[in-house]
This record gives sequence, C-alpha cells and structure tokens, in this order.
Amino acid sequence: MPNKLKYIIQIDGLRCFAVIGVFISHYIIVEFDNEILKRIPFGTGVNLFFVISGYLITYILLNKKKEIEDKTTSVLKELKNFFLKRTLRIFPLYYMVIALLFFFNYNEIKDYAIYLITYTTNMYITFHNGYIDNKTHLWSLAVEEQFYLIWPFIIFFIKRKYLFSIILFMPVLSLVSKCYFFNSNFPIGVNAFLFCCFDSLGFGALLAYLQLYNVSFFESIINKKFLIILVLCYLAVFVFPNFSNQQTNSLFNNFFTSLIYFFVVGLAAQNKFTGVIKYMLENKVALYIGKISYGIYIIHNFVKALFFNFFARKLPPTSDQGVRIFYWIALTLLLASISWYLIEKPFLKLKKNIK
Repeated sequence: MPNKLKYIIQIDGLRCFAVIGVFISHYIIVEFDNEILKRIPFGTGVNLFFVISGYLITYILLNKKKEIEDKTTSVLKELKNFFLKRTLRIFPLYYMVIALLFFFNYNEIKDYAIYLITYTTNMYITFHNGYIDNKTHLWSLAVEEQFYLIWPFIIFFIKRKYLFSIILFMPVLSLVSKCYFFNSNFPIGVNAFLFCCFDSLGFGALLAYLQLYNVSFFESIINKKFLIILVLCYLAVFVFPNFSNQQTNSLFNNFFTSLIYFFVVGLAAQNKFTGVIKYMLENKVALYIGKISYGIYIIHNFVKALFFNFFARKLPPTSDQGVRIFYWIALTLLLASISWYLIEKPFLKLKKNIK
C-alpha cells in the first residue's frame, strides 16, 4: 500500500554529484580536452537527474492515485495541484533567465524564442540536427516538462494492474527510439527526443512502483553487488579503448548509465550508502549544492560569457585554465545561491498552501 514519501537525505546528496558531473563535462573536459575524461560518463549527470525525477514524481503520483481510489480526493484536484506545484518550482527561475537573455539580446536568442518559451528546445535540436551553443543544455528541462505533461494522466487514468507493464515498456520504447534516430537523418535525437529519455525516466518510475507495491523484490534486487557488476561492465564496454567503439557509445551509453543510476538511486532511496559514500552524500556542502542544483543547472552554461564580459576585467588577469574553471564554478555557485534565496525559495513556500 502506498505511503507518503519520507525525506531521503541521500537523494539530495546525489543531486550534488549530478552537478559535479555537469561541471566536469561542461567546464573541465571542454578546457582540457582529455581523452580519458571524455570516456568517463560525467556528461550523464542529466540522466541521474532524470532517474531521480522519475522516481520522486512517480512516488508522489502513485500515493495521490491511492487517495483518489479511496475517494479522499479527486483526479481534477490532484491534477490541478500537481501542475500548480510544478509551475511554482520550475517556471519562475527559468522564465526569468530567458527574459534576461532576451533583454540583452544574447547570442541570437530570438532565433530560438518559440522553442525556449514553449519548452521544446529538445525538438529543435533533434529535427534541426544541431546544437544551439550554450543554450543547448535547456533541452533536458524541455524533456522533463514534456514528461510532466503526460505522466500524471497515465498514472491517474490507467488501472494499477496495467501501470507496471507501461513502466516496464518505457526503457524498451527508449531503446527502439534510440535505434530509430541513430539510423535516421536526426541522430542527435538519440539523446534529446522525449521517448529516447524514457530509459532514465522509466527506471526512476520503476523504482517508485517497486518500492511501493513490491517491497521484498525491490530490496532484493537493489543491492551494491549488482551495482558494482554493472559499473565494471560499463568500464569494460564503454571506457577501455580496446573494447569501446564510437557506434556503441552513441547508441547505448546513456541507456547503460541510466541502468546504473537505477541502482544508485534505489540504494539512496533507502539511505543505504554507508561509510565514505554516506559521508559524501550527507555532508552539509553536498546537501546545499543539491538544494540549489536547479539554479546551478540553468545558469552554469551562461557563466562563461558573463565572466568574460563583466567579471574578468575586475579580477587578476590569468591564462591558467584551472584558475578560470575555479572562477566559473565559484560564480555559478554564487548566482545559484542568490537565485535560491531570492527567487526559488519564496515560490516554494507558496507550494505549502496548496492542499
């Protein structure tokens, strides 16, 4: 029987590690162009975010579905509450950043106006088969928003006995979609199209379903041994040059890392990491970075331009790559902190009034 989601401290810590992966992928690897670093899946921090999101959202919705079945609430009310809460969490900072970009006419922003405003940048990237410079990262927010638009209706209107099959089908649909786009004229869709991201979102949803409705099976499969085996397999197939190839990496890398994150998030959902990893996930710095991770993700790709146009001239001149990266990370954390206290947190307080 569903029960309310308890505070899971290690999930917040995982968000910090997803952010670190984003920093390494978009700051360090770009600057140092290291071949070994490129093979390690730092860029799949987005997949970790997707698994976490699929897990938390599905867990919440399944509990609401039980309340609807018990007639203690209604579908209409819960749909309204869900979308209102998501709006308060996601829209304020996102549209404020977009508005600022338009105000300063930043980097041909008007060419992508309709896609940015409607959360469809992933569609633009897919079917134009090209990236949109440092606005490209917003594709993942588009995927999440599109997922939020359909998932509550599936959870609330499909009978529970069919939900498990639908959730299991999501990673399958993802693989089929990836194969289609990989062999089409739009190969970027392998990562950016909504259905192609159903592996990570679906694995997250599967965690929630199993934890609520099949606890014994959930606890039996979510263990560290399976995680270690998967990580070793990933290293052998995708990282070591003797075995890895570009075609395999492009098509299956994200699927495999999403499967790894299925076990990582599953362990964190039970606060089962211990020792050094427990400390890394639960220390105050990790929890704080996890808390402001949404702001970090939205802002981080614009920080380089902001740094060179406004801050670099006021700091000691340097050509050292490491120093520049330190400045970028520090500035990102500062702006995300300001965003948290001035924009995100006040709107989050409004969520408490929604019942």
